[in-house]
Order: sequence, then C-alpha cells, then structure tokens
Amino acid sequence: RGLPVPEGDFAAVAADGVTVARLPGTAPRFELIAECARQIDLWDALAPVCAWGDADDWARLDLRAGIPSVYTATSEAFVPQMANLQLLNGVSFTKGCYTGQEVVARMQYLGTLKRRMYWAEVQTQTPPQPGDALESPASTSEQGAGRVVDARRSGEGRYELLAVVEIAAAETGEVRLGADGPQLKLQAPPDGFLAAAG
Repeated sequence: RGLPVPEGDFAAVAADGVTVARLPGTAPRFELIAECARQIDLWDALAPVCAWGDADDWARLDLRAGIPSVYTATSEAFVPQMANLQLLNGVSFTKGCYTGQEVVARMQYLGTLKRRMYWAEVQTQTPPQPGDALESPASTSEQGAGRVVDARRSGEGRYELLAVVEIAAAETGEVRLGADGPQLKLQAPPDGFLAAAG
C-alpha cells in the first residue's frame, strides 16, 4: 500500500509521515505510528487486506514471539536476562548508568543464569496470572521453580504463557502451575537460547 517495509525484526523505517516498525513473530507484524488523521487514512487503505484483532490477539502474538510484558506482580521478580531480554536486544551492556545496571552487568559477565523464560501451554479452567507460582519436584530454590510472566487464552480451557523457570526444573519436564496444578508443556523461545545466555 505504498509504505516501506522494514527488513528485520525490530527495524523501523519512516516515510510520508508514517513510521513502520517490524516486530518478530510467526507471521510478520508491523506497528504503524503516525498522526491520528493519517492513521485513519491508513486504516481505510489497509482494511481490505487486514483483519481486526484485539489486545489479547496482539498479546498472544507477543507470547509466541517470546516478548515478555512486565506487570505490577512481576516488576521486581526477574533480572532482564531471566526474561531473555538480552536475546531481544532489550538490554544494553555498554550504555552509561541506569537503575540496576550493576546487577544486570554482574549477571552477564560473572554470573551463571539459573532461570530463563520459556514459552508454555497449559490446560486449566483457572486462567494463569502474571506472578503465579510454579512448582517442580526438581526445584531446590526457596523461591520455587518459577513464575508466570504473562498468559493468554488460546482455546477452551487452554492457555499459552511465558514463564521464568529454573533451568534444572525445566529440563526434568515436570513443572506445574501451583503445587497440585496442571503440568506445563515447556518449549524454548522461538529463536532458542544463545550459548552466551548461560
């Protein structure tokens, strides 16, 4: 429709009063940033080839792309590397001072990552919530096996979620939503884990 298309994930190009940003995912996704009147014109032009979605649809696509969201219940629960933000270029290890920089740098250069974020599916009638505890018989941590980062319904009694989980517990394959809850089917994020991530 006459707009430039960025080539890579998280790339952006601007033309004719519109910034087009490309987001990762199983299908190409784009954010169009423009003045309100220009947005209306864009929607009219793109409506024949686009489908309506809602916030849950967009959040589910973020989950599938391994993009975490931070909520009040999880705002202090993870260091960025646990949520795989270094894999998304969401952390700068060269930028000047910022809150938490020492902890982030220490984990990157001196620490061993013991938890990381996984994509998962679970069957339950109770919607998982950000911050919900995960349990595993393999967990040796007083903090539990992990926490839900975000979750969205994907069908009747089925949810997709991102969860930060102890690596050792994830490798056993038995991680549950709560002590007696349903078992999670864990998978690595879409682009896998970098060797440098721990």
